[in-house]
Amino acid sequence: MEDEEPEIDLAELYQKHPAEIKAISFSIVSYFVISDLVGWMWNDGTQCGFWGNEAGCQGVVWLTLAHVSIIAVALSPGIWGGFSLATKGFTHVDKSKRDEVAWVAVFGLGGGAIWATLWLYCLPMTWTLLPWGPWDTNWWKIFPFLFGLIWMGGGPMLGAIGDINNRFQGFAEIEKQAEEFELDFAEKLEQSIVNPTEERPTKNQEQAQIIQSQFTSILGDMNIHEKYKK
Repeated sequence: MEDEEPEIDLAELYQKHPAEIKAISFSIVSYFVISDLVGWMWNDGTQCGFWGNEAGCQGVVWLTLAHVSIIAVALSPGIWGGFSLATKGFTHVDKSKRDEVAWVAVFGLGGGAIWATLWLYCLPMTWTLLPWGPWDTNWWKIFPFLFGLIWMGGGPMLGAIGDINNRFQGFAEIEKQAEEFELDFAEKLEQSIVNPTEERPTKNQEQAQIIQSQFTSILGDMNIHEKYKK
């Protein structure tokens, strides 16, 4: 029988992380409200074809950029809250470093979505690169996308994702080193208690001697983070 997944206690989660839960809840509500109010921007901006077509839709494609920008702003608190919660699982990482990840996600993912809309849709539509039309006369339009626009438009978001991934890998390594340090320290301390020295003037002196010697030994033979040596 497979182990059942633990249920999430929302009340407890809110008590421990009120700022993050409020931010996520705000973004969820804002998204549905704003989507109803500005949904027409996306519909009008994506149905008229390229700039200055016969339907007289000059400039209307830029409504998509406005729509994505508004949605990105509405979702920014939720993005911050989600990544802030994710990084709090790394208990041995400084709060400032965890906060950096959340803000990289806000500007990298939210801002990256705006940037991608600009370079992958609005500008190509303005330059009549979209829609491509018949392949026999518009085959060349694929090359600006393959060798420029895709990388220009998707670069910031891909860079943010890579940066966040590298930061999480670094956090995991710090967490692993901290856990190994704690386990090794506990083992050496336990061995010292099981095999005490012959001279035991007082109980307090013995405990102080054990802790001092073992801690000095650990610091000397382990490669640990600087924060644990202070």
